[in-house]
Amino acid sequence: MIAVATFTDPRPTALSAEREDALMEKHLSLINALKESGFEVFDVNEAIGKYDAFRKGMNFGIDSKDEAFNAAKVINGKGAGGVILGMWHWTESNLITLLAKEVNRPLLLYADDDPAWAGSTCITSVGASLWESAVNYHALHHTRIKGDLEKVKAWVRAVEAASKLSRKSLLLFGAPYTLGMEHLMDDLPRLKRFIGDFLMLDQYLIVKRADAMLSDGRRVEEFFDWLTSKAEVKFDGGMLTQEALRRQIAIYLAAKEIYEEYKDEVSGVSIKCQPELSEVYGVTACLIPALFPFSLDATGEKEVIPATCEGDVKGTISSALLFYLSGKPPLFGDIKYVDDELILIANCGASSLYYARLSENPEENLRATVIQGQCQGASGGALTYRTPKVELTVARLIRAGGEYYLLYFLGEGLEIGRDIEEKLRWGKQWPHTAIKNPLDRNTFISIMGANHLSAVPGDFREELRFVAKLWGIKAINLEEKAEVKEFLRVM
Repeated sequence: MIAVATFTDPRPTALSAEREDALMEKHLSLINALKESGFEVFDVNEAIGKYDAFRKGMNFGIDSKDEAFNAAKVINGKGAGGVILGMWHWTESNLITLLAKEVNRPLLLYADDDPAWAGSTCITSVGASLWESAVNYHALHHTRIKGDLEKVKAWVRAVEAASKLSRKSLLLFGAPYTLGMEHLMDDLPRLKRFIGDFLMLDQYLIVKRADAMLSDGRRVEEFFDWLTSKAEVKFDGGMLTQEALRRQIAIYLAAKEIYEEYKDEVSGVSIKCQPELSEVYGVTACLIPALFPFSLDATGEKEVIPATCEGDVKGTISSALLFYLSGKPPLFGDIKYVDDELILIANCGASSLYYARLSENPEENLRATVIQGQCQGASGGALTYRTPKVELTVARLIRAGGEYYLLYFLGEGLEIGRDIEEKLRWGKQWPHTAIKNPLDRNTFISIMGANHLSAVPGDFREELRFVAKLWGIKAINLEEKAEVKEFLRVM
């Protein structure tokens, strides 16, 4: 939920009736535009009785310290993720400072591009006062926008995504870090600036439930029949046997059952898998990254749940962030190959099946998927597809020298034709996605603080810049060579 509050000039002046009428019209126009885009909006002026006051000949805008405190009280009571402040005409800056101090939430100062009123004067005066007082982080790092509703909507999406992440937990199966990758270790207490909490459960919980499901057999068999009827399956008598696929199904069902116990508080899931499941238990957990971030399984339609492998905390945050910004299943995978022209993303056995066809009909995506023997682990199937050409926003939270950074760029999708396909050997059975490299190969490799990337269809670069500002970290657009050069200069 986003709160919208309009302020006005407390002084009795000429044109006050005309001014207040204009302020109310602008206030309602902004609220209606946000609602039409699907946002939940809390009208602060309505909540504190300003419409009734206007009908009685008084000001529509908030015009006193008492009203500013009252506005802060109702905003806090509603739990709004952020506040848009209508700066359509002059108001006294200290009223905004009082509200900012009380709510301590992301703040956007907004006015339309109307020369009839002093919106520019108001935004610059109030903004300067918030910098001067610096009563809290959000006052100091507020955002100012004039006459650009699309940018306002991007800010709202960023605030909503950051707010959801800050109130929810990541569910991590297995203790990091995986296969000696130290970048998968993390400063979890510090990450609570971004994330509500972390639920860390041992993978034995999955194994125990999976074994019980295999002993009973009914749910596993129903799922087996459904999956083999929807996707092409190539049993090979070695790596991918019917028994191995049933064990993979049991792992997925067990993880899903555990997730259901915590789902109201969880924003994303990561499975360590290697080597405890893939080698010791004897089968890879590939159905988790394939089907958690997908809208269908054997039980019917289901929610999309961002999911990653190898206990990648920063990767899970990146995926969950993109999901909350876009509403689309996030893609997650390894940086498998880079040259001056392209980047190949191919996860270790599976990624969201949505990317098999990018169809809103999940069965079409399943029909475009082939399940065949893995290239690693003791046994199990990989879920094979090639993502069609699509524009993707790619993002990755990294840490260098103890500081967090948000890397991102808009990736132009490339077709994986025969020329690329014929060069693939190891991991050929993995799902592959090709995008245009925004840099040259060496610069891209030099700046990458991880071997995993997350992505969603569409352009969410503006939203990611706002999220980084809300988090107090630096965002680096890999399309901007100056930003890349500055980061590499100090590393």
